Amino acid sequence: MKNIKFMLIALAISFSSSAFSELVTPKGVGCDTVSGECFILLTEAFKETTCEGKTQVRFDPSQKGAIALYSTALAAHMAGKKLEIVSTGCFKDTVTPAYLYVTN
Repeated sequence: MKNIKFMLIALAISFSSSAFSELVTPKGVGCDTVSGECFILLTEAFKETTCEGKTQVRFDPSQKGAIALYSTALAAHMAGKKLEIVSTGCFKDTVTPAYLYVTN
């Protein structure tokens, strides 16, 4: 039982240490009809990522919560607001959001 608790704690620590968050300004939001991927174009590049594509965020529209991600990004873009994007990795060499929210 102690080993399971230790493994869960270690997993939580490794997950949280690999996440990064940045405040960005969206300059465009859309979906590609060929690949089916949705994207958020950014005015500034992500700084804390190993992904090659640092000036955009891409995600699979079939993933859970993708419609909400797209709607939130579109609302921020239309209102001229910034997005706080938290990511835990890359999707096809671009940053992919774990979650995001609109902020001033």
